[in-house]
Amino acid sequence: MPPLPPPGHLPRSGNRHIRTLFSLGLSLLAGVAPALDLQWAAVSDPGNPPDRTGYGGVAYAFEITKTEITLGQYAEFLNAVAASDPHGLWSPALKNAPTASMKRERVLIDRQGEPGAYHYVVTPEFSSQPASEISFFDAMRFANWLHNGMGSGDTESGAYGVAGAKGLAVHQPGARVWIPTEDEWYKAAYYQPEPKGGPPGGYWRYPTRSNEPPAAKEAGAPDQNAASFGRDHREKDYSSYNFIPVGSLPNAGSYYGTFDQGGNVWEWNEAIVFNSQRGMRGGSTPHTVQKLRADVRSSARPERKYPDTGFRLARPIQEPVPGTAAPTPASKPQ
Repeated sequence: MPPLPPPGHLPRSGNRHIRTLFSLGLSLLAGVAPALDLQWAAVSDPGNPPDRTGYGGVAYAFEITKTEITLGQYAEFLNAVAASDPHGLWSPALKNAPTASMKRERVLIDRQGEPGAYHYVVTPEFSSQPASEISFFDAMRFANWLHNGMGSGDTESGAYGVAGAKGLAVHQPGARVWIPTEDEWYKAAYYQPEPKGGPPGGYWRYPTRSNEPPAAKEAGAPDQNAASFGRDHREKDYSSYNFIPVGSLPNAGSYYGTFDQGGNVWEWNEAIVFNSQRGMRGGSTPHTVQKLRADVRSSARPERKYPDTGFRLARPIQEPVPGTAAPTPASKPQ
């Protein structure tokens, strides 16, 4: 697999970067109540080959959330574990988020009360939008919380050993939920076997089952090739942070039934880039359609939080696939 992002694409780093609903389970995990109402897509066809880029080959079946984790779901997490918030899971930027005009005037999740008794309130109109201002550390701790049964579940161990890993931990064998590996994320977004209607080689250029760029559309549009992203930079109107509710382009999903893997928010994956950064893919609402392409990847230091970056999760396959096992692999350093 290529060690660096493709030529002409810069990773996020410091202040200089290019940022670049299968079935509802009976429960999120065995023994865990489905309070978050996460919906999962089964990614089958184990043993598929990688794309020409070197990404997407996965030897096992797995499941991935159909959509990005939402602000409402993230607020549930905060109210469960962040009464004191020693790990900075809530960002002040969630109370001072940018609007389409780039002014910071929106309250996404408000924090109320005193330390030790913090309470978090999501603004209802934004509850179904993707969570943003999320670091890779935040995503690991969210996964640990789910792995440990939610409620007052531990955030520091379980799927990930957070301490001492400097943000470079990969999920543990036996993890019940994790941040997708780059290959898992890529396969769920772009792959469709050629015998099942996919393109030659099995990989689409965009995560809407198309080799043609999708159209920028608002929530509810019936188009099959649509996404939430900024227009061409020459139109000078691509700085919008008006994200759409997750899954609200109902006909524009991937072959496996995931939504918004192109546009809305950049999504973390487990790739380790430059030995210090974590992978991102999918583009976002403020960026142009080119960032949604399969050959574009980005990265950032794991502690960084951006107003257009969130995540989704993966887990072992819940429905057996004949002739395949579902191991929980470690990520491959990039």
